[in-house]
Amino acid sequence: MKLLQSSILVLSLLWNLHLSAQSKDRPNVIFVMPDDISHSSFSYYKENGARTPNIDNLAKESVRLTDFHVSPSCSPTRAALLTGRPSDVVGVWHTINGRNMLRADEITMADIFKANGYATGLFFKWHLGDNYPFRPKDRGFEYVAWIKGGGTGQQPDYWGNTNNSASMWVNDTLVKMTDENDGIEGAFTTNFFMNRAMDFMEANIKKNQPFFAYIPLGTAHAPHVLPSDARKGVSAKTGTIENIDKNMGRLIQFLEDKGISENTILVFTTDNGDGGYLRGGKGSNYDGGTRVPCFIRWEKGNLGGEGKGREVAALTAHIDWLPTFMDLLDLKDVPNRPEKLKIRGKSFKAFLDSDPTNDPLEYKNRAVVINDMWTEFAEKYKKLSVKKDDWEGDVIQHKWRLLRISSTSDWELYDVLVDEKQQNNIIANTAYAPVVAELKQEYENWWKLVEERASEYTRIIIGSPKEPESVLHAHDFHGTVIWHQGDVEKGSAGSGFIAVEFDKKGTYHFDLRRWPKEIEKETTLTSAGSGKALKIASARIKIWNGDTVYVDEKKIANPNLDGVNFTIKNIPKGPAFIQTWFYNSAGEIEGAVYYNYVHFDKIKKSKK
Repeated sequence: MKLLQSSILVLSLLWNLHLSAQSKDRPNVIFVMPDDISHSSFSYYKENGARTPNIDNLAKESVRLTDFHVSPSCSPTRAALLTGRPSDVVGVWHTINGRNMLRADEITMADIFKANGYATGLFFKWHLGDNYPFRPKDRGFEYVAWIKGGGTGQQPDYWGNTNNSASMWVNDTLVKMTDENDGIEGAFTTNFFMNRAMDFMEANIKKNQPFFAYIPLGTAHAPHVLPSDARKGVSAKTGTIENIDKNMGRLIQFLEDKGISENTILVFTTDNGDGGYLRGGKGSNYDGGTRVPCFIRWEKGNLGGEGKGREVAALTAHIDWLPTFMDLLDLKDVPNRPEKLKIRGKSFKAFLDSDPTNDPLEYKNRAVVINDMWTEFAEKYKKLSVKKDDWEGDVIQHKWRLLRISSTSDWELYDVLVDEKQQNNIIANTAYAPVVAELKQEYENWWKLVEERASEYTRIIIGSPKEPESVLHAHDFHGTVIWHQGDVEKGSAGSGFIAVEFDKKGTYHFDLRRWPKEIEKETTLTSAGSGKALKIASARIKIWNGDTVYVDEKKIANPNLDGVNFTIKNIPKGPAFIQTWFYNSAGEIEGAVYYNYVHFDKIKKSKK
């Protein structure tokens, strides 16, 4: 046994030495993705728009993917990007209702970078699940600075957060944002999270360890507030965009100052379209909702640099970044990847150089389905687009877009190579019937992948030592929509169930609240707090699985307390559904159980 242990130790030391020897040559990777902005937000594309000189200069010095597509909204883009798989296939086709949680068995970009010796960090907006096993630290990220929910002020976020006054979680420690000495006037979330990203980078530079920094900024998602550094007379959103640009300038200067700029892969893109000169905007499957800027600069890898920017016109998408990174950096996949978790994106490495002769035919012939249903349950033909390039040799002849809004709407076909604004629907032209048939079949093939697991629920695991207390949020209700702290303030009424899995059999405690714990000294069940007072007289909890009901219990509420507590014994290990209600004295639903704090009752052994 000692000999075996010694051998393992030697092999471990040799591997660490190998990684250390490689570290100077292995490029760092930084992926920056602001929220809810696109082409028209940058002066590179719109001269009279927001002033973004740093992003403009990065664009000039980068390889620019001019036909790069993401999903039309937040969570789906993140899910597809991080897995290399279509968002609907991995269980993410909405931003709420539990349909924003990335299935627990999916393998993320962070998992792969980490397995290949990279330090991994996430900064700002995750939006793929706030509880175990969906948190970023459960999905391969070692350093995590984040907000919960989908943005400041959303229901799972720390209460009262805005972009200029907030408390955020940094490696499980709650940190109050302050005006740091970062060269930008005032405290602002973008500044804060960029500072944490630089802390992470600095620490790994000192250790000579390559890093993967994923920086999905929560700005410029609404609600907008004016940053302290904003120019006079600009709107809050414009000020926010220009603040993002200043932070990009700081990041680029940081890389220069640390001597790692040339061997750092820096990617800049956005998470959905905002319309602009293209048709449609956020939520739309027209190009205005899915086509966004995407720049990559890696001077040591001959990708961009001063005077070396160029454009790549091939169809690319969010699902392609993971296989492209693996190809560029020779990253090994995690061992024994199941076939059902197959990467569906394609590496576009060959298109990044200026030699068209090495561009693979398989890539040229592929189609990309992008879908953003914004429904609780998967729905065929809801908000879809199928995109495909038609090549003749090294020249793109057509850029086809097949669209459908719903199962009751007509199909639409566009060639955006000649009709960029998608104004001329050519579906009726029989000459294009073979194209339409091909793209419809691509959609049918894609739908089969979605349908295989569409009936599954993503389940929050309760009672695990990895999350001793779980907070079940109304944001994740199935069956009703309560997603913002404004809904809590005004007392929006409703109830929905949450899919869970109990980690072990035993007794569980539930604390049903109207207000979150962080303001419990200021509120009670029935006090107004910062919003409408509710007349909560009783509370109810129901837990079941299939036809078996484990508990359906109702209690009178003490209006002067913070919550109504239930202790439920003998809950079996395994999957279940939880639903909760508040009622008034007339027995009508009163508001909602916006926060439900749950923990497992650890039975202490008596001393003998």
